Amino acid sequence: MDLPQPDDISILHTFQNKAKGKPFLTKNQVLSLLKENYNFEVKSIQSLEGYDNRNFLVGVTSVHTLELTDTNELTSKYVLKVTNSYLSIADQGLRDATRLMEFLSSRGFSCTQPVSNRNGDWCQFLTFENLSLKSLDDIGANRKLKDTFMIRLVTFLPGTTLINFPNLVPDNVFEESGETLAKFHLALQELDMDKRTLKEVGENSPWSLNCLPKWRSLLFVVEDLQTRQMIEDVITTFEFTVLSKRGSLPHGFIHGDFNNGNILVEAREGSNDVHMTGFIDMDDACYSCIVYDVGISLMYVLQCNTISSDFAAGKFLLGYSRYRRLSQLEKDCLFYCTAGRFVQSLLGGLYSYSLSKNEYVLCSQQRGWNALKDIWKRGKEATYHKWSFS
Repeated sequence: MDLPQPDDISILHTFQNKAKGKPFLTKNQVLSLLKENYNFEVKSIQSLEGYDNRNFLVGVTSVHTLELTDTNELTSKYVLKVTNSYLSIADQGLRDATRLMEFLSSRGFSCTQPVSNRNGDWCQFLTFENLSLKSLDDIGANRKLKDTFMIRLVTFLPGTTLINFPNLVPDNVFEESGETLAKFHLALQELDMDKRTLKEVGENSPWSLNCLPKWRSLLFVVEDLQTRQMIEDVITTFEFTVLSKRGSLPHGFIHGDFNNGNILVEAREGSNDVHMTGFIDMDDACYSCIVYDVGISLMYVLQCNTISSDFAAGKFLLGYSRYRRLSQLEKDCLFYCTAGRFVQSLLGGLYSYSLSKNEYVLCSQQRGWNALKDIWKRGKEATYHKWSFS
């Protein structure tokens, strides 16, 4: 087994620290939190799946209206976001990501909006007792007696995520997703905001493609030697083909995780036609190479439940190009960005599962390995031909 080198050990430490910082809030703690900090009376609560954090879908009413109005008419849905204590340390980056979300909402994008607490803040840090210690079985869980998490409340967007869509995803959804991402990139070019923190996120976040070479430290989780060599080839090619030219690539604010778990779809009223209705979760937003975002999105498109993943990728790129044209250098890099994100997602899922036994982190494994092996064996030109992309 190849052991990680000292320069790459930070990826391992990041995953280990995140596993130990996973939020442990009980539903009763959530009820108290919402009443004390948002003046909300909770009528319903549901825990949602998450990778590193905890989210709760809550139906609430405003406390001060309870005696005056029929509360059934006032019930609204929100999502309470409880950020991993380790990730909460990077609070300014999360605050800036929330600012991007608010800006996009003001420009007509269908995305979640931040909700201020009683003090007028979007974000706050709260400390909770760990009431679940006796029931924790997995070795990577948060075993602290107390821990502090960043707390945010955002509006709820109705719809079904692509990853949970029960049928074949219609081709128009991929085209609409591509259009939305292009408009997203163009709109954020107009935002006058201090970029320093989100630039730092783009440089140092383990999930940034800029940090792909550091993922060699997780190669030991792959037992098959041929597969391990393929991953090494992807990383090495990315270094020479993309990272060596990144200074010449267009930069901007990017979503960072525009994936099938963050894209919402819904059938239009009175019709069976399914369309994209919005997107959620901008916690991985940063300032970096715009083509990274396109490559990341394509990686997830290739894993959606569709008749032809290659045709779906082509539709996504057709939609994107309708509003923002990729430069020739971006086109040259795109294939390797998609392959690089496969490496991050697949290695990250395997290692995270070894720490937490959380089945959710394995959601990309089933189709992911086959998709990566397929495109890497074909190569860039043959894959672009399949995508009708040139």
